[in-house]
Amino acid sequence: MKWLKKTLKKYNDIPILAKVTLWFMFCSIVQKSISLLTTPIFTRLMTPTQYGQFSLYNSWLQIFTIFVTLRLNYAVFNKGMSKYKDDRDGYTSTMQSITFVFALIFFIVYLLFHNQINSITELPTLVMVAIFAELLFTPAIDFWTVRKRYEYIYKPVVFRTLLMAVLNAALGVFAVCVTEEKGYARIITCVLVNFCFGIPLYIYNRKKGKIWFNKEYAVFALTFNLPLLLHYVSQYILEQFDRIMIAKMVGIAAAGIYSVAYNAGMILKIVTQSINNALIPWQYDKLEKRQFKELDDVQFLIFVIVSGCALLFSAFAPEIMCILADEKYHEAVYVIPPVALALVFSFMFTTFANTEFYFNQTRFTMLISMVGAALNIGLNYIGIKLFGYVAAAYTTLICYIVFSFSHYIYMTTRIKKTLNLDKVFNTRRLLWLSTSVLFFGISMILFYDQTLIRYGIVIVIMIGMIIKRNLIINTLKAVKSVSASKGDI
Repeated sequence: MKWLKKTLKKYNDIPILAKVTLWFMFCSIVQKSISLLTTPIFTRLMTPTQYGQFSLYNSWLQIFTIFVTLRLNYAVFNKGMSKYKDDRDGYTSTMQSITFVFALIFFIVYLLFHNQINSITELPTLVMVAIFAELLFTPAIDFWTVRKRYEYIYKPVVFRTLLMAVLNAALGVFAVCVTEEKGYARIITCVLVNFCFGIPLYIYNRKKGKIWFNKEYAVFALTFNLPLLLHYVSQYILEQFDRIMIAKMVGIAAAGIYSVAYNAGMILKIVTQSINNALIPWQYDKLEKRQFKELDDVQFLIFVIVSGCALLFSAFAPEIMCILADEKYHEAVYVIPPVALALVFSFMFTTFANTEFYFNQTRFTMLISMVGAALNIGLNYIGIKLFGYVAAAYTTLICYIVFSFSHYIYMTTRIKKTLNLDKVFNTRRLLWLSTSVLFFGISMILFYDQTLIRYGIVIVIMIGMIIKRNLIINTLKAVKSVSASKGDI
């Protein structure tokens, strides 16, 4: 019991911000884990076409959410919490009113042109009406959640988030088991859970806010966020639009098969997001002290660790697909390596962007997002047409490589110019690492039928990590210690 008391004492002694960050990270990991753990159930109960319907719903929901909510629950909401700290309830209520009115307008437009819109989305009227019903009330969940996070009130948020995740999974499995239209049943259960939680929070936010609309708050929020819509749409295109293009150009079944393999990337994404959450305050600390050499060395080591994880992920792709789905989905195993490698370059560009944000250099982010989105659509169209749906994974990888190196060049150029430095980072070894991980990651596909060779490669990677374990552990400890002192874990 002593260890338990000691652990509780340490937990009680950490700052509230660190405590909040820890719980939200835990919550995020559990959410994704529940989604991942239920994937093998759904893929065995649903055909690729039915799973593709659910995947298509998620993709269209994301794009409608951008235009309906204008992403008012993102940076501008936190900005408003600070700017209008004396009337946070009124600001929250105003943001909720804007999204409700926009959802209503879009819904009316849909009713007028539902046949045309249904043919574009390839979703029936019932599902489209459910999406708009969801969009009328579920933004309230986001506003409530962000508000609580901003004020470091984490217990109700964690409880609500985990309860929704469990109900979503449980009701989804039940509905899929008892109905024939399993794809649409899975969609309706998601909408139902969000709807049931959204309405009470919509009423709560309205009562707390008292006012329905404040012109000053609305003008501020729209002026701030409307220019960022292109960035949000571009990010969506890079992350989700490939499924829509696959459904249109190949078929819904192919979109379902592709989605299963792509969702497997969540395993690696949990790792990269957790590392990035801890890395940001450490990066800022080193940038503030102008310790570029240490920053470069540690970042490179972390890139090596993430690359090693991606190679392991690619090596075990056949086994991962066997766990996640039955044989009707197994052809998507060839999607996993490019997806894993794309997450490596996504992580790289995120760390470079963190440095840009530190120096208030944000314009380039929007520009490169738009270029990346256009490139992604163009390459997807050509690639899917010539090589099938697997090409979409490789176009995503190419776009993230372009993102990563564009941000790297911009970041180093701006730092050199701002601080009048000749050399900031070691570019040569970064190029060496990038080339090596690409070569070995893609080459892994050649050995999917050679289990002994793949396992041999895995053993070599593991031996290398064991040999360098002290360096890896000390580096992660150093990052964590600074992160904890800054209030992040």
